[in-house]
Amino acid sequence: MKNWKEIYNALSDEEKDKVAILRVMECTNGVIQHAFRDGEDYALSVDETRRAMKFSMGCIKRLQIPLKNETITFEPETEKLMREARDFYISGVKQGSDEDFAEFMAISEASAQACGLPRLIKARQILEDNVDDFPPNTLNWGLSYLMQFFR
Repeated sequence: MKNWKEIYNALSDEEKDKVAILRVMECTNGVIQHAFRDGEDYALSVDETRRAMKFSMGCIKRLQIPLKNETITFEPETEKLMREARDFYISGVKQGSDEDFAEFMAISEASAQACGLPRLIKARQILEDNVDDFPPNTLNWGLSYLMQFFR
């Protein structure tokens, strides 16, 4: 297992800002998907779910986040790091590898902690102000999910 905390802590502040935006978006997307699939009473409509997922998944796959006045892109080293995390996610969560799931959760914790709660809160606000594909208050769901890494 790599020392993910050391790796994420070594990122520049600018890259941590970008990672924070991506993490809030990823986690919001995850909560939206689970709520819809599980038929939760707070789940979004089919159209709202599709819209949020389409935006999120496009950003996650391309590692580009289009905002109103700019498109966030990552340095090559950060992009490689985020793709590695996604590979662990796919193997661990989607394909059921317990070892890769543990690695993915270690990455999730390290990236959230390296960003820090103030940066994640700011990232939520940036997304709220610049992306119309998430219904009101849903970005709070992703931020709430990330709170588990600060207990």
